[in-house]
Amino acid sequence: MKTFFIRVIAADRVYYEGLCESIIVPSIDGLIGVLANHENAVIVVCEGEITVRLANGDKVSAFVGKGFLQIMNNRCVLLAETVESPEEINIRRAQEAEERAMEQLRQKLSIREYYHNKASLSRAMTRLKTANKHHQI
Repeated sequence: MKTFFIRVIAADRVYYEGLCESIIVPSIDGLIGVLANHENAVIVVCEGEITVRLANGDKVSAFVGKGFLQIMNNRCVLLAETVESPEEINIRRAQEAEERAMEQLRQKLSIREYYHNKASLSRAMTRLKTANKHHQI
C-alpha cells in the first residue's frame, strides 16, 4: 500500500513522526480517513481517538484534543492541544473528572459554566473510552 509522511504534534511534544498508510481522525463532520495522495485540505479535529496505520501495518491509537489536520503534497501535520497514548491516560483521574463534571451539570449553572462542564465531561469520557478500548480494567 502507498504511504505518506505524518507528523502528530501536541502543544508540548511531537507524538509521532514518520511514514504511514492511513490516519483516521475525529472531525466535526464525523470520522475522516486520509490515505496517500489525498487532496490538499485543512480539517478541524475534535476531541476523540485517532488511529494511524503505520507503513509496517501496525496500528497506533491515541486520544487527541481539539486541533487541525493539514494535508498538503502527500504530507499531513496534525496539531492538537493534547495527544495521549492509551498507556499515558490516567484512568482514575479521568473517572474523577467525569464524576466532577456530571455533578457540576446537575447544579444550576450559567450558560457559560454549562458548556464548560459539558466539554470537560466529553474529554473525560473520550479519554476513558480510548483507555478502556486498549486496556483491561
